[in-house]
Amino acid sequence: MNIMTIEEKMRLVLRLAEEGMKQGELPVAAIIFHGDNIISKAFTTEKKERRYLVHAELQAMMEMDKQKYPIKTRKEMQLFTNLEPCMMCFGTAIHSFVGEIYYSLESPTDGGAVWTEKTWNNHHTASVFKLPKVYSGILEEESKELFKRFLESHPQGGISDWVKTLI
Repeated sequence: MNIMTIEEKMRLVLRLAEEGMKQGELPVAAIIFHGDNIISKAFTTEKKERRYLVHAELQAMMEMDKQKYPIKTRKEMQLFTNLEPCMMCFGTAIHSFVGEIYYSLESPTDGGAVWTEKTWNNHHTASVFKLPKVYSGILEEESKELFKRFLESHPQGGISDWVKTLI
């Protein structure tokens, strides 16, 4: 039985993000694992779909949700993404009962993990929803390099200004 390491799982995410970037998208991807099994995966498709609520994490969790796993199984799942989930995606992870979140790079302007960790326990002591365990900094430099390469082909504009806050 092969057991994938955290770094091996994140490398799969980075390859998927690279695939998205080759298609002109922002290089953000997400994979949901149950053990070593891939439950769902996606990369951000804002450019292709000309929509804004198609974040990689959200799409991966929507696909996982369609598979109708019980809460007990969901709590064993891990969401891997190369960028700290935004508030929308982090909230979706909470409400989807995802057990753990692993990400590469903090998103200082809109990341939801750091903010939620600071405020959650003071207000949700009796909630059925629990914070996932969060692990950050996994292959952080590799993710930064991916965003730097994105900037080479997208040197100006609002999205580029935002990407610069990441690296």
